[in-house]
Amino acid sequence: MLSNSHSLEDTWLGTRPTAESASDSEATQPSTSYKRDTELWFEDGNLVLVAEDVEFKLYRGPLIAHSLVFKDMLSLPQPPDRDESCPVIPLYDSPNDLRHVLRVFVPGSTLRAGHFEPSYEEVSACIRIGHKYQIEDLVQHNLAYLRKLYPSDFDAYLNARRNRTPTFTPAHAIGVVNLARLTGTDALLPAALMECCTLSGIGIINGLERADGTRETLSPEDLGRCFARALRRGAAIPHAVYACCSDCSTSSGDGRIELLSSLDWFAPWTGYVDDKDEDRELCTPCYKMLSQERPRQLQREVWTVLPAMMGVSVEAWGEKTNVEG
Repeated sequence: MLSNSHSLEDTWLGTRPTAESASDSEATQPSTSYKRDTELWFEDGNLVLVAEDVEFKLYRGPLIAHSLVFKDMLSLPQPPDRDESCPVIPLYDSPNDLRHVLRVFVPGSTLRAGHFEPSYEEVSACIRIGHKYQIEDLVQHNLAYLRKLYPSDFDAYLNARRNRTPTFTPAHAIGVVNLARLTGTDALLPAALMECCTLSGIGIINGLERADGTRETLSPEDLGRCFARALRRGAAIPHAVYACCSDCSTSSGDGRIELLSSLDWFAPWTGYVDDKDEDRELCTPCYKMLSQERPRQLQREVWTVLPAMMGVSVEAWGEKTNVEG
């Protein structure tokens, strides 16, 4: 619970000028043109939330029931010149993010029937804003979804990769790492950091572009983990694969195997070779080895020690949980 009512009032209440007071400050402050959200504006609503220049009018009951922060904010008395029946609260959040969260509490004009897979933007907004305003059920529900995409069990991870929707791309792993750090959900880190390592150098440095055009990047510490891991992987994979292929029949086999230095360690290896080795300089025994069980065995070995390789500590790593299915 938030106890400093003065700071709450300064932060959330009374910062947006009323129509009556706006003219008094026009000479010294630029005017702001507010616009009603086209989806989440209900004429009979009893609460207005303002994010940047967008206004949302909805019902306070669900927010009070699920958010300790909103409960505290709305328990404060309104300034004398405000309408007690419909408070106006400025929030320092992205309108796009806030809209994703508010859709959970009110139906709006967007109806979603049947099985629905959320986008990364929706999951991220619900976790970040839910964490900020202490909407714990919302945070945990979306973290559970991420744990299905980035599980600690090896077989569950391979299945999740095969069935992942287009709304989650490898670049979104950057955001997942940051969400894991924000919420202390360390079990997400090994798989998410590993997927960050599959991005190009410029891709991981530039970070993830959000829907509103802003960019999200890894912390310097996690960026360092990824680059260190990429260097170790580049050295380890060719040696691991070549050691398994003792029957290599081409003199250039050990050179061609360097193709594997930059592959995604947990993707099918033959697909990578088919794409890169157009002249098929990789000999038949080597290719056969890559298409059989040996790569999966090596992948399992890597998965077992993945937290240590990524420089993180995770309890019960490799164990299947109820959340992972």
